[in-house]
Amino acid sequence: MDGNLLEYRDCQHLRMNHWLKGPCRWKWLVFSLLSILVLRPAVAADLVLSDFNGTGFDYTFGGFNQSTGVNSVRIHDPVDDSGGAGIGLSLDLASHADSRFVVDLFPNAGNGVDKFDLELIDSSGRTGKWTFGVSSLDIGVPSTLVSATTLANPTHGVGDFANLDLSDITTWQVLGTFSSPSPFDLSFDRVAISDTVPAPPAYPGAEPDALWRTEAAARIEANRKADIQINVTDSLGNAVSGAEVSVQMTEHEFGFGSAVVASRLRDSNPVHDAYKQKVSELFNLATIENNLKWPPWEGEWGSNFTQSGAQNAVNWLAGQDISVRGHTLVWPGYSNLPTPIKNLLDNAPLNGAQQQQLRTAIADHIADIAGTFAGQLSAWDVINETRTNHDVMDNLSEGDLAMVDWFNAALAADPTAKRYINNFGILSSGGGTNTFNQQEYFDTVEFLVNNNAPIDGIGFQGHFSQGDLTGPEDLWTIFDRFAQLGLDMQITEFDFGTSDEQLQAEYTRDFLTAVFAHEDIDDFLMWGFWEDAHWRPEAAMFSSDWTMKPNGQAYLDLVYSDWWTDEELTSELAGSIDLRGFKGDYEITVTHNGAVQVVTASLTDGGLILDVALPTLSADFDGDGNVDGKDLTVWSTWYGTSSGAVQSSGDANGDGIVDGRDFLLWQRQFGSSPSLPVAVVPEPTSWGLMLILVLVQGSYFLRNRCLQPA
Repeated sequence: MDGNLLEYRDCQHLRMNHWLKGPCRWKWLVFSLLSILVLRPAVAADLVLSDFNGTGFDYTFGGFNQSTGVNSVRIHDPVDDSGGAGIGLSLDLASHADSRFVVDLFPNAGNGVDKFDLELIDSSGRTGKWTFGVSSLDIGVPSTLVSATTLANPTHGVGDFANLDLSDITTWQVLGTFSSPSPFDLSFDRVAISDTVPAPPAYPGAEPDALWRTEAAARIEANRKADIQINVTDSLGNAVSGAEVSVQMTEHEFGFGSAVVASRLRDSNPVHDAYKQKVSELFNLATIENNLKWPPWEGEWGSNFTQSGAQNAVNWLAGQDISVRGHTLVWPGYSNLPTPIKNLLDNAPLNGAQQQQLRTAIADHIADIAGTFAGQLSAWDVINETRTNHDVMDNLSEGDLAMVDWFNAALAADPTAKRYINNFGILSSGGGTNTFNQQEYFDTVEFLVNNNAPIDGIGFQGHFSQGDLTGPEDLWTIFDRFAQLGLDMQITEFDFGTSDEQLQAEYTRDFLTAVFAHEDIDDFLMWGFWEDAHWRPEAAMFSSDWTMKPNGQAYLDLVYSDWWTDEELTSELAGSIDLRGFKGDYEITVTHNGAVQVVTASLTDGGLILDVALPTLSADFDGDGNVDGKDLTVWSTWYGTSSGAVQSSGDANGDGIVDGRDFLLWQRQFGSSPSLPVAVVPEPTSWGLMLILVLVQGSYFLRNRCLQPA
């Protein structure tokens, strides 16, 4: 140690001892606190990749350019977000595997993109990417964003990104997402890696007290429920109060469904009994996952994908009152076409005769398969994933107009099934509401509408991973945008693949709630529900042994509890029941004095007014099935009751009062039973009626007087 430094240290030590030995011993406490603050080793600091103080990136590409400022660097592309900027360096980030990116930035006035990516590249060329949403940020206002996942868990990338070598990073980049036609214009102040920053919400609106939840509840009340009025009468049409009314929902009007495996439904093999049972219990809508695609329909996928097996599966679903969607008539990418069509496309560019051969083959296929199931399916995905499957259109002189022909062919083959287009990457945008995928899909659907294609609906796939979750309010923005096209809309393929089962359950709950709340969405289908029959096993609601996972419980709690009407009520004084219920099918059971009436009905937008006539008589006050003198005794006992009376206390007309009008009903029904016509009893003269009333009133007053305390 340097001698001068030792001398200085010793001198300071003597001065400190003298100070501590003074009369103010409490100074020791002050010194101790100062020691903690000054001498204690600092906690691990953030690893700053760049603070951009007078510096910028090493390079830009794809039309991106940069402007270096004193405290930040502006990355700008006036055309689109297909490009980026990067810095080359050698980094060992292995010790930061559990850390997160922290980005200080602000959007500029010209920015039009919803998100960007941070990318790490290792020496083998693997890349890991983390997506950051900026749609909620204010122009020019500095903000801090934190990556949703750690460095050990990139959400996407190039190559085997899950095994990105953090110990051998050679480059990091800021990237546009290559999915928006809008200008990219963001200014970066600092990019760092931190192991102390808390994780952000997994998606906007994940918070338990998020405001959107209140709006969703109000929307569901308004959009998914309607008024029910049940009027209970006797066999003569008189109101019956005090009847027990059970209002039991039996099926939702809204479609809740899944893709199903035809080979597990097509026969009576007991191995599939549990699978069948769950399909029957959980869903009122289904999509045959594979058998109705063109190659398996032609027998190219083996014995599990036969035409007869597909028909048997559809028949089984119909027997369970489960509606079926067809998927899909035309999937126009080379890899999704049957071998003869692939062979034809191998001759591209096609001459006129070959193009006509292609048109005819597609038309014949639509007529064949849609005609086979005519009247049996609720809808068809006429075309699937046109953005990434465009080979057929590219090889026809009419281009995209061929799609109009396919919709017309589907209409001709089965006029009863609704006709949909279906695509992916629209909702799984990480919160983006103006992405290239969304714009391209909107333009495609609008093109079909403008060219008079008989299209009925828009299908939205929703295959999510942890890095591309879209919050409920952003989902509503996307739905509102497509609702302008005036077509039906469905969620056709939902799943969320992650090992985080709690997050999986929470997002399933919130996604489904946002969908059910939106007035323009008609149906929700997941793409499988059981681990052993799912293309992404970790996304299933049931494990291999049929243990229900948290996301399955979330589904059940919503669909069959929170959104299910099951009420036990009692008819009011006028014989009526009023409530709001979820739209769908109902079984209503009315019970009174041993008489039971069961009716079924459907609750739709206009509400439901249901008159239920019991096989009983309103003047049968003692409930023995006959109107006789014993009922007159009941009436006279309760005569004069001015409110709250029910049938068993002599109120025959359901007005809550026991008076002469109830006596008249008794008189008219005297000698009758529900199984016999009402007896014709001569009505007493007005003097006779007056005498009866006088006698009864006298008895009433005498009884009341006797009951007075002495």
